[in-house]
Amino acid sequence: MGQVVSTEGTTPFPISIPGQGTLTGYTFKSPRTNNVTTHRFAQIPYAEPFTKENRFKRPVPLADDFDYTGDYKEFGLKCPQPSVPNPAFRYTKSPSDENINKLNIWVPSSDKYKESDGWPVLVYIHGGWLQYSSPYSEFFNTNEMFDDEEFTQKYILVTPGYRLNMFGFLSGKELLEEDEASSNFGFWDQRLAIEWTYKYIKYFGGNPDKISVGGISAGAYSTFFQLAYELYHPEDNQIIKQALFFSNLVYVQPKTIEECQEQFDEIVEKLDIDPKASGQEKLAVLRELDAPFIEDFIPTLTHHTFRAVTDDKFISSTLIKDLDSGEYARRLLSIKGDKFRILCGEVDNEPLKYSLLNTPQTLGELPVQVGNYYPKNIVDSLLDLYKVDKLNPASPTLKEDLRVAYGDIIGDGQVYASGRGYLHKLVEHGFPSKNIFRYRVSYRAKWLDNHIEPDDRVPHAGDFSLWFYCLREGYTDEERIHINEWLQPYLQFLNFKSLDSWDSDDVKKYRIFKEDGSFDYVDDIHWDWGVKVATTAYKAQLTGQ
Repeated sequence: MGQVVSTEGTTPFPISIPGQGTLTGYTFKSPRTNNVTTHRFAQIPYAEPFTKENRFKRPVPLADDFDYTGDYKEFGLKCPQPSVPNPAFRYTKSPSDENINKLNIWVPSSDKYKESDGWPVLVYIHGGWLQYSSPYSEFFNTNEMFDDEEFTQKYILVTPGYRLNMFGFLSGKELLEEDEASSNFGFWDQRLAIEWTYKYIKYFGGNPDKISVGGISAGAYSTFFQLAYELYHPEDNQIIKQALFFSNLVYVQPKTIEECQEQFDEIVEKLDIDPKASGQEKLAVLRELDAPFIEDFIPTLTHHTFRAVTDDKFISSTLIKDLDSGEYARRLLSIKGDKFRILCGEVDNEPLKYSLLNTPQTLGELPVQVGNYYPKNIVDSLLDLYKVDKLNPASPTLKEDLRVAYGDIIGDGQVYASGRGYLHKLVEHGFPSKNIFRYRVSYRAKWLDNHIEPDDRVPHAGDFSLWFYCLREGYTDEERIHINEWLQPYLQFLNFKSLDSWDSDDVKKYRIFKEDGSFDYVDDIHWDWGVKVATTAYKAQLTGQ
């Protein structure tokens, strides 16, 4: 999956930033029509380059007189990350580069449908559990989507690289001794990339006042926190004008740095670092480790998943409390206004892929693996709600039962229940339902049969190529017509237009892309269960506060 788009035969396309040099991108054609469609700029830096001294530190912006002159033709390497044995994930051992704080930009080459104030912009944050993946996915190449013969509503696409796993989300008191805001490095990376886009996208033909931010999976999770950052920092530039949540949202307050200290201490212990050493000494050892060693070291940890932490710098400690009480909705309306829009949805088999990553093999492992996502009080409440105590430890199907239960808990927590809980709280506290555009994808093209079993329907991220109109993957003409029609109102959303054929009068309904390629606006039969799960999670966090 992800047909390679060759740079062979592409032609240079320069743009200049006054006083900061000339960037040379390259112009691509659609493989279907042979039309010139896209100017691509790959690996533009947005922060000071990596050194071992600035590992586990917040990114530093480039100087205002930084010279960007250079050739931006080829994709780069992924952020260092562990491999995953299960071939379903395609997270394999391959070259990586810790100098990941760069971004890619795709610009429509034809100005035929460009408005006078410039193209709208989508900053798309890649997914991968905050542990894996890359901003250099072949799916992002817009060669076919930006063809005038396909669509009139276009946009500029920006995909930022950001630090992942231990490199981006290590936390502990030792880091706070250096800098009281020393946590959530990956989120600070994303924020700096968003700010860079706001500052410079006009030179690429973009409109900085029409920036949407979104992503899939961990990219949607990240979008939630990037939007929250602006709501809790109203003094900063309010860059995000629309938000898109593809297959992920949030119903759990991230663990505190104190709760994550056990993970930091496990790292110290496994590396035979003196636990009595100073924080500075411990960090000096971690900064000298080679990235490939860290990639292989992470899977040896019991606490192997590095995620966002509540630090009251990037992430407010009252975020979920405020979502539950209505304060979050009040901030959203007062800061962003009643025209702010949200696009949010899912595919029809989210739990499958979640069930296959770090799958518990015993009943005792189940709370440990769920605990790699959520704090203990949430874990206990979820295990009770899903009645895992009913699992029979003597059953010959125990491992499969554990996989299914684990997938349901995490699939709901990451997508189904978190999304419904979030939307329920927004509308309950006054956010207009008409500004929320929900979807569900059950449609899959025939070529997916070569990669995903038909009985698996559309699993998590199985709709990825659809949103970027990657016809080169093997879509038939009939499938192309269905997808083109499905995407029309989506592109209107990105262009800040009114949407045709995408109703939003009832938050308990969504637009579904059905198996046969048709569309409908239907009742969400999973709404009540999703809200119940989310309410259970909120209650577990807020009891006693």
